Amino acid sequence: MADTATLAPVAPERAPLPAPEDRGRTTIADGVVSRVASIAASEVEAVVDTRKGWTKLVRKGLPHAEATVAGETSSITVEVAATWPTPLAPLVERVRAHVTERVDTLVGVTVSRVDVTVADVVHLDAPSRRVV
Repeated sequence: MADTATLAPVAPERAPLPAPEDRGRTTIADGVVSRVASIAASEVEAVVDTRKGWTKLVRKGLPHAEATVAGETSSITVEVAATWPTPLAPLVERVRAHVTERVDTLVGVTVSRVDVTVADVVHLDAPSRRVV
């Protein structure tokens, strides 16, 4: 009786892949960086998200970001609402640092600048009831 062992098919050898920079281009849209920056700004303590709940009826939707991407670098403008009474200068620095870190980590785009505007201050405590 003849040996009828089955041989596994042999895969053809592949040519090595070209260098990553020669394989194609990845483009990140301005809107993607803007959205990531808006979400990152809302993660900072003392920043109020006025895009949801009752506040969206009476206030501008904040935080809001606009980004311009040029190659692997972006410039971002962020508008936020802060809770009362928050020291604004340290808040702005925390927003700037957090947005820079999150965009760099999540999108892979280097942030050249983040301009932060505190566009509103929100008093979150319920007003005391006045008796007349």
